[in-house]
Amino acid sequence: NAASNGQGGGAAQRAEGPQTEDRRELLEFLLNVPKTEIHLHLEATAGATEIFQLMERNGVKIPGIETFEDLISRFQVRDLTEFVALFIDVIQPVVQREEDLGTLVQGARDYLHRNTIPYAELFISPSAYLKRGMDFARIVEVLSTEAAAAEADHDVRMRFIIDISRTFGPENAMRNVELTLEHGNDLILGIGLGGAEADGPAEDYVDAFAAAREAGVHAVAHAGEDVGPESIVATVDLLKAERIGHGLSAMLNLELMARLADLHLPIECCPTSNVFTRRFISKLEEHPLPRFLDAGINACVNTDDPAIFGVDLVDEFMNVRQSMGVDRARLGKLIQNGIYATFLPKAEQDALWKKAAKIVDPFVAGGS
Repeated sequence: NAASNGQGGGAAQRAEGPQTEDRRELLEFLLNVPKTEIHLHLEATAGATEIFQLMERNGVKIPGIETFEDLISRFQVRDLTEFVALFIDVIQPVVQREEDLGTLVQGARDYLHRNTIPYAELFISPSAYLKRGMDFARIVEVLSTEAAAAEADHDVRMRFIIDISRTFGPENAMRNVELTLEHGNDLILGIGLGGAEADGPAEDYVDAFAAAREAGVHAVAHAGEDVGPESIVATVDLLKAERIGHGLSAMLNLELMARLADLHLPIECCPTSNVFTRRFISKLEEHPLPRFLDAGINACVNTDDPAIFGVDLVDEFMNVRQSMGVDRARLGKLIQNGIYATFLPKAEQDALWKKAAKIVDPFVAGGS
């Protein structure tokens, strides 16, 4: 499919192929029901088309990439090393000016539109851009302008979370918090902690999260993606994160799963991403998402890096249904969880779920 070529379009293309009756019905449902996505990296929603456009516009030369076909080949990542190389050596370097981020937002807009995602919260990782001399205030301005255009023209709303990133250390993280507080606006929801989990334990980022909490902005964190349950525990206890990104290793600790259920803390599950990194699972059937639901954990479905992993949100929901055996009722629950895990005001969450429920309820009633 086109998504696996770094161009997106996976969900739409699947609608054209021969389908069994059940698969056709499932696909029609997923293409029509309003969904949200809250674990999504802006730089990885843009496919080869947008990246090649930026390469040509900025005259960026990347070893081994002379043609569009060469770039598509680079998007065919096979392991975590190739994924990191694509992100760091290809995608981020083509962003030379603040205005280039607008092209990435346009790619995200198209992704959200074709997957019927009227609202999304996206991570933006500014550290590399700032070190390249870009201006944080101008970055926020470009993101806001393009997001406003997407809402006006395509009825797609985007909000952003600043990734303070373990990659560059605690001091840089605090600086990103300070910039967020100084230059943020209503479209910048707060901060998120991403990057290499094993190299950046929660203990190193207590001050950054405390500063965010004191200022009243939202704070979320990746945890349990590459490190065991202890990382999730520290993220909850020390950082007091409002959502957990991935949370995969909670599967190894039943006591932690029970605690997460009691806390009703949203877990942003990204199944294909977790299979790809092969840290705790190696195939979709092993993903603990069904167990999370059975335990009462507030889990939702996300794609993480759709253009790189070649999976649209519609595809991911199909994976959850067909590879994990999640029944229709729990599929509807996952959509509901995703809406209420957003940072939208309660009244807006209710309004969006009311629209979704008009499609979810007949689907759930129509089968097991």
